[in-house]
Amino acid sequence: MKNIHILTITLLLLVGQMTFAQNFEIPKNVHLEKTSDYAKYETTVVDGINWLERTHVKEQLDKREKTSAFVLQWIMGTPSFSIGLQTFQVKLTKKNPELMLSFLGGWTKFAIENPSENKNVVKANIAAFQSLIKVYVANKGRGMKKDKKIEKLIKLSSLELEKWVRKEVE
Repeated sequence: MKNIHILTITLLLLVGQMTFAQNFEIPKNVHLEKTSDYAKYETTVVDGINWLERTHVKEQLDKREKTSAFVLQWIMGTPSFSIGLQTFQVKLTKKNPELMLSFLGGWTKFAIENPSENKNVVKANIAAFQSLIKVYVANKGRGMKKDKKIEKLIKLSSLELEKWVRKEVE
């Protein structure tokens, strides 16, 4: 009986996530000029990042392209924080370039959801790599090429990932 309850709850959560993923709407007539313009789209940007994470890279290509463009436009212009890209991050997206947006999205989501820590490069990188790993795992074999470097990251514990990130950024 207990297994049936767990299965039911799991199914409800999955259906809820799929419904959320399908319901994201790309905003129209976006004007990003003033700081307040960026602030009013923060929730929408996080929703877009979540949608991109949950939707397979080979599905809904037109919507994916438009959502990616909106998210990137916001990231590139926001005055709230900046993302520091280094060689080690770029190397991890060389085999699967679409993972760069996942990395940027994870960093952005962390910065928006943790404004008092948005300059914490270690925590932002960890969040970015967690997003990258999530998208890689969900899409490996479905549009994502196998990457030994990312496979090594997947095997790291959270403490090992933090140690690795610290070594790379310091």
